[in-house]
Amino acid sequence: MAWNKPSIDSLKVVGKPFRKVDARAKCVGQTKFADDIVLPRMLLCKMLRSHLPHALIKSVDVSKALALPGVIAIITGKDLPIPYGILPVSQDEHALCIDKVRFIGDPVAAVAAIDEDVAFDAMNLIEVEYQPLNTISSIEEAVMIDEPRIHDYGDEGNIHKKVSLEFGDVEQGFAEADLVREDTFFYEGNTHLPMEQHAAVGHYDADKKLTLWSSTQTPHYVHRALTKVLELAASHIRVIATPNGGGFGGKSDPFNHEVVVCKLAMITGRPVKVTLTREEVFYCHRGRHPVLMKVKTGVKKDGAITGMHFQSFLDGGAYGSYGVASTFYTGALQTVTYDVPRYKFQGLRAFTNKPPCGPKRGHGTPQPRYALEVPSTRSPRLCDSTQPRCGAHTWLNPTRPQQIIYASAAWVWVLVLTRLSKAPIGRIDFPVGIKPIESFPPVKALGSPAAPISVAPGYQSTGTTCPSRACSSGWIDRVAFA
Repeated sequence: MAWNKPSIDSLKVVGKPFRKVDARAKCVGQTKFADDIVLPRMLLCKMLRSHLPHALIKSVDVSKALALPGVIAIITGKDLPIPYGILPVSQDEHALCIDKVRFIGDPVAAVAAIDEDVAFDAMNLIEVEYQPLNTISSIEEAVMIDEPRIHDYGDEGNIHKKVSLEFGDVEQGFAEADLVREDTFFYEGNTHLPMEQHAAVGHYDADKKLTLWSSTQTPHYVHRALTKVLELAASHIRVIATPNGGGFGGKSDPFNHEVVVCKLAMITGRPVKVTLTREEVFYCHRGRHPVLMKVKTGVKKDGAITGMHFQSFLDGGAYGSYGVASTFYTGALQTVTYDVPRYKFQGLRAFTNKPPCGPKRGHGTPQPRYALEVPSTRSPRLCDSTQPRCGAHTWLNPTRPQQIIYASAAWVWVLVLTRLSKAPIGRIDFPVGIKPIESFPPVKALGSPAAPISVAPGYQSTGTTCPSRACSSGWIDRVAFA
């Protein structure tokens, strides 16, 4: 198929300056974030958090705090006994801990006062008696130690979820391989750190209707959680997602502070605001899971994969969050970027006494991508150097190097990089299903024929996949040209 390289003048979007629709308001300070909201008679909230990673709550005494001038209301776990969670299978969080704390930073009580200073002083007057429990601090400890259990649910002991998938006879694939390599990798966890801390304002009006303004990425999930925990009709709750000063997945769960300000607003009849400190944002966490990965891969001399056995062990922290989905994601997308005819996956997510992990930017997929990319660049060095495709990054279907990844997305953006000339960002449109690269622009049209061409690496977790890749969707990771 003939393809004419478009000139930059003929393009309407690429290479043209466009002002962001919200840029002016942000530049002049008109954008109102959650912490910018001020309502008449508004109270400020502070939350008392646990200083122990794992302990039973024996008693909570708020009498001294209530006696402090300026304190309007204090609530504890007994005021919010109904659990909630982002997934139906992980309804394991309470807005305030009732009988146990599970990580340093777990909230125990909340104060509403006339200003933040009074709320802070009152918070420090609350007395909590704890009975410390043994701490589960790593994946290995969670797997080996059944008691004490962090939660009373899960597959067993301190294991939250175990999953397994298998396609084809993996052992046969290893038998057919010229090289079988086994690797172990550990991907350390990290967190989002948006510039804006979490903040929320709750208001309960005279008509007994609740409004929550929150720096959330998932207003509908928050709405559902409030309906359940506060036992209000969904039609009497309104959740307004204010502009986010960054989120990256870290504001995608219903959070305890959102429930707390709503409950305090209902009790006091006044608006209540909470703005978390940076330290408290780290306690909210929901960052990327630390993952221990074991990868066994069989390859032929030409770089073709014959079989793969992938094992992942996730450190989930103290609560479920999106963890079940993240666990599946650590194993579901390996066959998207490489042709893996036989594949076996075993995954495990463990509870530990640390802030809960969750959905950070393509959650569950960057960790295994790292684990696959490292051996993919090493294995070719051990294969037969006389083979034409024995070199780095030849794992992508080397038997048919001109076949592009199948995708169900309507289009894929590809950034083509050349060494000798500048190539434009190109948009390749194709229907759902299989599309061979021969029908796309020829390599020579994108730059100098002598220039090595590659595709910017990356795969966004926009769908699930199967070994045939006919049901996959996402970004192209690499394309190898013969």
